Amino acid sequence: MMLSFSKIGFVARAELHDALRSRRFVLMLALYILGAGGACFGLITALHRVEVELSNALGLTAAASPGAVADALWQSVTFQRMVRELVGNEQVGQELLGVAPIALIYGWLAFTFTPILILLSTPSRIAEEVASGYARFSVVRVTRTEWCLGKYLGQALEVMIPLLLSAVSAWGVARFRLQSLAGADVIGAMLMYGLKVWVYCMAFVGLGLGVSQVCRSPNQAVVLALLLWTGLSIIRGASQWVSAPIWKQVLDSVSVFAPATQRLDMWRTNPVYYVPAMIYSITLGLVYFSLGHWCFLRKDL
Repeated sequence: MMLSFSKIGFVARAELHDALRSRRFVLMLALYILGAGGACFGLITALHRVEVELSNALGLTAAASPGAVADALWQSVTFQRMVRELVGNEQVGQELLGVAPIALIYGWLAFTFTPILILLSTPSRIAEEVASGYARFSVVRVTRTEWCLGKYLGQALEVMIPLLLSAVSAWGVARFRLQSLAGADVIGAMLMYGLKVWVYCMAFVGLGLGVSQVCRSPNQAVVLALLLWTGLSIIRGASQWVSAPIWKQVLDSVSVFAPATQRLDMWRTNPVYYVPAMIYSITLGLVYFSLGHWCFLRKDL
């Protein structure tokens, strides 16, 4: 069966158009922008307060804007050692010390909360149209595969917009409050992390739509997607702590399907490490999607 890329693109545009008009997207966009900007503002405010307290204790005049403390803290040997220990990997920790702190804060927020927001919204997309009967009319003009792939592409594009705008929002706050540590190189690093998070989240988009093709109820699809993600995360965490050879082998075999498997490499600045991790995330998302699609092709709409 030959797929029509024009039809896939048509479904993707329709999916994105519907998303941009929905309250769900507006809410998600607000959460991304306000969350990233607010977190950046809170961090800078906290740094400024520390700087003021130190200046008062030393009898010095506090600066009108923060900067000195953040720069000194980032350059201190103790803080650098703490970052390496927190990451759990000496080489990765050393690479992160070459990245602007604001960019790292944005990256952490995006890596942490974007997958959750995706799993709360994406699993319902196909299931709700199957439940309402709308899917029957959609697959008359396109094949089921073209329709589902268009949904996948549309959801992927929907995730990209908030990520990029939230990076600009966080950088804008940092530029306004902390000009010395928010130059053009910082926005470049933040946009790069936004791109990495977007590719990393293709695994979650695939998981959400894979489950959505199996379930008939939107709510059941969301619950099942969250349970699968939680279960895979627990198995991945257990594989790092279990020492028994037999159990560790079993857990390691299952944990390769956990979306977070390659997340640490996504943080790295060397493309030798993060490019394979990005390819892995895209492939994993397609595997999730394909498993659900195998069931969807046999489903009575």
